[in-house]
Amino acid sequence: MKKKYPISTTNIIHHCIRRFLTLFVLIVVSFIHSNAQAPLDESEIYERIMQRKNQFGYKEGTPWDNSQLYVNKVEYDGYAPGYFRGYGCFGFMLDMMEYASNYEYPIRTVKGRYDDLPEIHIGDGVRINFDEHSVVVIGKNKKGTVITVVEGNFNNSVHWGREIDISNRDSGFRYIATFWPENLTGITEKEANHIRDITVYNLSGILMKSVQQTEIPANAVLKDLPQGTYIVKDGTKTYKVFNKGS
Repeated sequence: MKKKYPISTTNIIHHCIRRFLTLFVLIVVSFIHSNAQAPLDESEIYERIMQRKNQFGYKEGTPWDNSQLYVNKVEYDGYAPGYFRGYGCFGFMLDMMEYASNYEYPIRTVKGRYDDLPEIHIGDGVRINFDEHSVVVIGKNKKGTVITVVEGNFNNSVHWGREIDISNRDSGFRYIATFWPENLTGITEKEANHIRDITVYNLSGILMKSVQQTEIPANAVLKDLPQGTYIVKDGTKTYKVFNKGS
């Protein structure tokens, strides 16, 4: 028979303190994780898009034609949020892409040809049918030449899962629209000191600052802004930067 020992008040207090500290650490770790700015990941982008597959307004066969209007919430190819208006398949593409990137990254277009394709990512918009239709990439082969898409205004409705060989001349490939930055690792101190013509946006896509043709380096521009994460554009390059503030 196992001998029982009385539990002292001191032991109870120590036990409660240990339990409290363990719970506190777990809460802090969870908070840090939920607020961390993770780099873009294709599997996460895919999961975000697929969340909409069973949502009202985006299910297979839902009516979506040229009467549908979408107004951009982040910058699109130089158009500020709220300025660019897209109808039909193009509006669907903007809606899906901005949602896929969590409205954090500006969108730019990259031109190409069926025989000289730009790099394709999950979540990219693709303009096909000789500049008459837009789709969003939800799958691709290793070469990025055959894509699986979700699209609006396909027979006047939403359609999931069509495969398109964009390396085929008949696909009428024209360009991609992408929120994937050219530099996914952030801006280095050396780069920050040498960039001159920059625009800075917050994560909602609102223009915070624009500095052109000056000798003020990017890090000096950022120091004037509150602490936080910003999108910094330098010509064709895009960076996601955490600014420590002044």
